[in-house]
Amino acid sequence: MADADAAAAAESVREEATEILLIDHDGQMEAALARARALMLAHQDSPVAHRLLGELHYAAAVRAAAAAASSGDGISASESRGGAAAAAAHLRVARDALAVARRLAPSCVDVAAALGDAFAASRMYGEAESEFRRARSIPDPTDPALTNAAYGMYEGYEHERDPAFAAERVEEARERARASYARMTVEELVPIAARKVLDAGRLLGAAEGRKSARLVAETFPNLARAQHLQAYMDLEFVRSLDAAIDKRPFLRRTLAVAERAATAFPRSPVIASFHGRLLFVLGEYDAAERECRRALDMKEPDDPQLDCIPPGSIGGENRGARLVSLACEFHELLNKILVAASDYWDSMSGERQRDGFLRVRFGVLEDEYRKVDGSYVFAVSDVRSFVNEHKVWRFWVCPICDRKKFVDSGLLLSHMCSKHPRSVLPRLQSLLDQTLDEKALLEGDDSLDGVTFSEDSAEQDMVCFNKSSGVFKWLFYAPSSGVGAKPFPEVREQKREKGCMLLDSIKDKMKTLPADKSSTEFSEALPRIQELWHEFLKASVFDYRGVILTLARSFLWRELKKSMTEDPELAAKRISATDIDAVFTKEVEPSRAEEDHETGDNIQSSQEDGALMVSEDHDESSFKFL
Repeated sequence: MADADAAAAAESVREEATEILLIDHDGQMEAALARARALMLAHQDSPVAHRLLGELHYAAAVRAAAAAASSGDGISASESRGGAAAAAAHLRVARDALAVARRLAPSCVDVAAALGDAFAASRMYGEAESEFRRARSIPDPTDPALTNAAYGMYEGYEHERDPAFAAERVEEARERARASYARMTVEELVPIAARKVLDAGRLLGAAEGRKSARLVAETFPNLARAQHLQAYMDLEFVRSLDAAIDKRPFLRRTLAVAERAATAFPRSPVIASFHGRLLFVLGEYDAAERECRRALDMKEPDDPQLDCIPPGSIGGENRGARLVSLACEFHELLNKILVAASDYWDSMSGERQRDGFLRVRFGVLEDEYRKVDGSYVFAVSDVRSFVNEHKVWRFWVCPICDRKKFVDSGLLLSHMCSKHPRSVLPRLQSLLDQTLDEKALLEGDDSLDGVTFSEDSAEQDMVCFNKSSGVFKWLFYAPSSGVGAKPFPEVREQKREKGCMLLDSIKDKMKTLPADKSSTEFSEALPRIQELWHEFLKASVFDYRGVILTLARSFLWRELKKSMTEDPELAAKRISATDIDAVFTKEVEPSRAEEDHETGDNIQSSQEDGALMVSEDHDESSFKFL
């Protein structure tokens, strides 16, 4: 009988708690808080009543903190401070109420998670961490629905209290605790730790800062910012070394830290930027460019705001703006690589330029092509045979039947008009001046000049490039676009599609072209038809020199960067702090005034002391302020 009376009383409390929650959901916060307090005072042994009061005051604190944070939207500073004070007062009540609920229901994961949230909002991070951990490790936990009136509060959702699904509710509560702990770590603990490490470096010296950063990295191995912090402070330590000391061997250690971070967090553009810049300082130009390309090609990159050091140093009103800011850094680094390569090329002797770069064996280019199309054999010897036979480098393939090669645009037109009269009206032949067509095609085509064939002293077939032409600048000074060679079938298909599209446009113009060549309409329409034909010839021509140059550019650009990296003179050059500063600009830490805005009143005084302690358990490290 006593158990039945107790169950009935508990259900009565629960029903009233549900009514109070509905009142709060309707926007009547003050009325809900008053009734929740009255319910708690009337039933001080009910975990449901204490859980309700704590939850409502926590929600009220969140609302007050949000109002205080909007001080820039027409709210005075005094009103903002009042909102912060109100949030602190609500959090005090929430912590006290939820602490009582914990005492009354020590095995409830849901109560532990809620109390952890209240502690975290109060910046009582040590207590919050303990509660989140307890939520994850409570043995034989009770059903969260027994202490939380929110379960099954709406009509039709009574099944949320079904005892058969208690285990699922427990796991959901554990997951909320895990998510809250992760959020607190990312948004609060690590940024605070980073600032303290930076302060330690400024006040106690770079060696102390480096030591503290390593401690943070070991504490949070799964957070990119913590690993970036270690690399950042290691670089600061190298910067601080005596000016007479060569920084190169010490930077190798920093590079190892950065490489581990880049591998562990492949979607962090912030870490990629640090890694790429460090590679550039060390003269690893090809690796630096690859890192830039990798970063620019990232799918769904992480928000730079999550990883930057100092915290908040990468500005931007949203994730997209911050990513654009970083993209500019990568392009700037690519330009630095280009400038370094240009200077290095200009410093070479003419003999070294000729022997090392101006002549390339056929086999090298064919190997380069196989990197983009292993199923298609590209033979430079076939190109040479074609050039020797026809005395030209370019040809067309009919875009309609895609068969025979045509080295003369007039023969191509004749073929299309006779073999494909539905697609290319035969009348077109009488409208075009083939002499002008060839002249228009050749205009501006000198960018592909300067490619010839020869043999070296060992009678190996070589492709030669003329340094004095515009070709060589195109080879070395324009790889920043990152565009590489494409398979022949793909290029030909693109040209075929473009050609067919232009032929369709010509056909449409031809359909409305008057038969009377002396008419005004004819004279007005003809120039556009001729212009479209010239566009067709330029868009659909296939020039072997362009293919060879693209393949050579890819190979020679790598060779030039490799030559720079392996140059004994450059490798022996001392790296100074000035060299580091030229690439690593000092990020400015944002003002602390806005970031120190508090929503709680019980901030541990030891946080101000800057003392850190790390303690480890069986599954992960914990970061505590003493």
